[in-house]
Amino acid sequence: MLLIYGHFMKKIKELQLIEATPGNPIHPDTLKQDIELYSSITAKIEKSNPEVIKLRELM
Repeated sequence: MLLIYGHFMKKIKELQLIEATPGNPIHPDTLKQDIELYSSITAKIEKSNPEVIKLRELM
């Protein structure tokens, strides 16, 4: 579970970086939907396993 959580948190950061890049070729709505999806999954993992929140603080 920890591996999945860490992967999704990393993916959120990557997508946010792409979103912040001027002139990126990916439509902003697509990026927003992907970020929301990964955020939703990580929120559910946090709810079921509160100890993973410590990992988020380290990232």
